[in-house]
Amino acid sequence: MRQGLLLILLGLWGTGWTQALPEPVDPLERAALTPGHFTLSAAFGYAPDARVAFGVDEGRGPYTDHRTAYNLNASVGLGYAVSEALSLGAGVTYALTHTQTLRAYSDTALEFLEESAHEASPRVTLAYRLAPDHPLDPAFSASLAYPWTAFASLSGSVLRDPTVLSAALEYTQRLQSPYARAVGVSLGAGFVANDRVSYSFSASYEQPLAFAAVPRFGTAFTTAFSLDAASKRTVSVTFQAAFQGGEARLGVALGYEARDVLLRAFSKQ
Repeated sequence: MRQGLLLILLGLWGTGWTQALPEPVDPLERAALTPGHFTLSAAFGYAPDARVAFGVDEGRGPYTDHRTAYNLNASVGLGYAVSEALSLGAGVTYALTHTQTLRAYSDTALEFLEESAHEASPRVTLAYRLAPDHPLDPAFSASLAYPWTAFASLSGSVLRDPTVLSAALEYTQRLQSPYARAVGVSLGAGFVANDRVSYSFSASYEQPLAFAAVPRFGTAFTTAFSLDAASKRTVSVTFQAAFQGGEARLGVALGYEARDVLLRAFSKQ
């Protein structure tokens, strides 16, 4: 019920389907991990990008590139609760980018260019609730992804029924050339409308640790819908926006999460 919806507000993408309002909900409570239980998640995202670039060809002179990139990504993940405080996870993200470029030369000649690139990025994660009974529910998480990059985060949240407020400090370290580091902070607010529907908004700021590096600012709005009364199966839609160096990128993502879906297959019970 409300415990499952809290999981959505703290990290799941969501969708906005309409239906008749359910019965009044119970007071908002934190969702506790159940040792031995699995969680399956999947997501699909789309983020187009358009840019203008200038260059010079040695034989044909200066040109202007009008470039449009169509970015698609799909990911699946599997999580396992080792204890009420510790969970492990693994997953993979497949990204496909198709780029179309219209190159205009100074003599009005036009050239049409197309290219595609794809990449699979596996990852492993660890999350630990440092003090599950504390009002802020502090938690530490770490992950390792390919291309080899390490992530670490320290987060906390506050319940103010029917809202959830959260904050996190983040650190990113690339482990292969070109080496790079970044620190970030994110803030989030979620609202549980009823036993089926919840909304959340988040904002993030990331600062690369390099000379004259341009920071990145991002926002996201998520609507999540529970497919059952226990909130063990949810679907969601997220609208995202990222801003960096005077440029903006918009995107949308669809998500699905199922808790305990693999429990019978792996449990002796």
